[in-house]
Amino acid sequence: MRPLFAARRVVEATPQQVAISGGGLGSYNPDPIDGDRNYRKAGSNFRRDVPPWTREKARDYAVTAYRMNPMARAIVDTITSFCVGDSGVAPVVTDPKVREVVEEFWNDPANRLGFIQEISLRSQLLVGEKLYELMVGEDTGVVRFMPIEPAAIKDVLCYRGNPLWPDKVLLPPRGDSDDDSELLVARVRDESSGGLMDGNAMFWAPWRAVDTEYRGMPYIDSILDVLDSYDQVLSNLIDRTAIARYFVVDVEVEGGQEEVDEYIRARGGTHIPPSGSMEVHNSSVKFSPFNVPSGAAEDTQTNGAVLTSVASGSGLARHWLADPEDANRATSLTMAEPVRRRVGGVQRVWLAQMTELCRFAVDRAVAAKRLDPLVTVSDPRTGEEREMPASSTVVVTGPEIAAADSQLAAQVMLNLSTGLKQMVEFQIMSPEAARYAARKAWEDYMGVPYRAELDSPEANPDDVATAVDDAGGGAGDALRKLKLA
Repeated sequence: MRPLFAARRVVEATPQQVAISGGGLGSYNPDPIDGDRNYRKAGSNFRRDVPPWTREKARDYAVTAYRMNPMARAIVDTITSFCVGDSGVAPVVTDPKVREVVEEFWNDPANRLGFIQEISLRSQLLVGEKLYELMVGEDTGVVRFMPIEPAAIKDVLCYRGNPLWPDKVLLPPRGDSDDDSELLVARVRDESSGGLMDGNAMFWAPWRAVDTEYRGMPYIDSILDVLDSYDQVLSNLIDRTAIARYFVVDVEVEGGQEEVDEYIRARGGTHIPPSGSMEVHNSSVKFSPFNVPSGAAEDTQTNGAVLTSVASGSGLARHWLADPEDANRATSLTMAEPVRRRVGGVQRVWLAQMTELCRFAVDRAVAAKRLDPLVTVSDPRTGEEREMPASSTVVVTGPEIAAADSQLAAQVMLNLSTGLKQMVEFQIMSPEAARYAARKAWEDYMGVPYRAELDSPEANPDDVATAVDDAGGGAGDALRKLKLA
């Protein structure tokens, strides 16, 4: 493929790069009539939107790279696996009645949300946007959805021009109508009753450069050209290696051209001796094989530098992309933290989207009178009961990005408990402050929310550890080690 942002190599961005990336508020774009440059249309909305042709070209390149470039597939699949793989994504609901509605929506044979998590996230990573058309039963409030290709979107209209409030999505005409079809983006509208989400579409465009953009770009947009360079260097090495494997023999014959021709006639041609055969000649003939270097050492070093750029741009560590080199376990663990945070950011975006989708299903059930608008729940931290909207009881959780080291977690918790005990005894800290610090440490190192029932001193540590494992925190072993310590 040709590079997406092809331009001469310079320190600063060229006008061509600024124009095709939409980074210059339209001032670098040529006038469509006379080709004049460095102007801005009168009355422009001052948005740094990526031009539609660049956006679609980036999507084409991203999908093609995933299908044909092994490194692109490795990057996208790695991020997808960390975000939704392993134990998977699942809704957590505190109210039993609301849980019943959410599970019905989640496990609906027409939705199968638990089954399609990987392909849904992968699609958003490659095209940068997600558009679901929502189909709601008028009487039952049952919600089903259908994904729509973002390339079909003609425009996105925001409420009162606020890019954070997408309001309508314009699509090509449907059926016999000649007018553009509109999908109303689901959100809480001031004019709606009860503060419930309403609409017939979900639209997400999370990976935008600035918050004044309306549309999204592929997650791997910034490394598409570098991925192409990586593939090009590797392809060149393969081609040269294949050429260098051709066996060439230089035969030197004493005398002139007549002696050379006579030798060829006597030998029967200029063919290379077959493998395992014997060539007989006198001292006036000399055989010398030619060895052509493939340049593998230079290309390997070059590709290593390119791979470093690919890894840093994708948010992954280089040794995670099939190139461990001399990275040991200590180095890998040190480099894992920034990777965990960057991939964790992608996961938080996806889980927030899935939470919004489930909360929409709950709001529609409330509108259909299947649920009460307010439910009574217990605060997981304090155990106090309070009323809250039914949809607010829904949270979608995913697997831990990087499982905490059990031995390290147990040691940290043990040291912290000893320190807190001494600080309370010396009256440096109040028991309430120590209790709050212990709860915070539990959530940080055990990976699951602290619940009020954990305050019971009679709680069996093995039972709590089992509950932690069931919750997907992956810290049950650490808790058992802490008990033994």
